[in-house]
Amino acid sequence: MPLSSLAPLLDEILRAAKAQGLDQKSLAARAGLSAPTLSRMKSQDDVALSTLVRLAAVVGLRLALVAADDFVAEVERGELF
Repeated sequence: MPLSSLAPLLDEILRAAKAQGLDQKSLAARAGLSAPTLSRMKSQDDVALSTLVRLAAVVGLRLALVAADDFVAEVERGELF
């Protein structure tokens, strides 16, 4: 997976943090990162998966793999049940 495809995950984590009243500096600190490191990750579109996991945990999210087939998509949209 190219690193650039991880950027939307970082964006989602940042949205969750903002919704919880956390600024990026606080989010970074709680994940054991410096604010400049988080800023650099955003601007360079370079995010390690392990770092995303730590950031997600801070805001109560977790990363998961899901099957990329039509059946799963239909279930997730509530179209089958």
